[in-house]
Amino acid sequence: MIPLARRHPKLFAAFVLALVLALFFAGRIVVRAVYWSQHREEAVAPWMTVGYVGRSWRLDPRAIDAEAGLPPPEGRPLTLEQIAAGRGVPVAQVIVEVEAAIATLRAASPKP
Repeated sequence: MIPLARRHPKLFAAFVLALVLALFFAGRIVVRAVYWSQHREEAVAPWMTVGYVGRSWRLDPRAIDAEAGLPPPEGRPLTLEQIAAGRGVPVAQVIVEVEAAIATLRAASPKP
């Protein structure tokens, strides 16, 4: 391997860079796959965004927004707690609305 690196240093550097990038992205895929396999159908909590809830429950976040009567995100997504504060209602009420939206959407979608 060392003689190859000495004969073709640029080619060897490109190969090492490609290998490092491939390992990085493969590791990223594995970490995300493991994380989401353990966080399916997680109980709705105030710190969650609608996007997180949608991913956890395998539902479209915009459908959850529409069904629960929540505002669509503009810029940075808001947590359920921030949405509740903006609406001037308790966060428990927003959580109940999101849970009802999840139940409605799951009932409407065919089982995989």
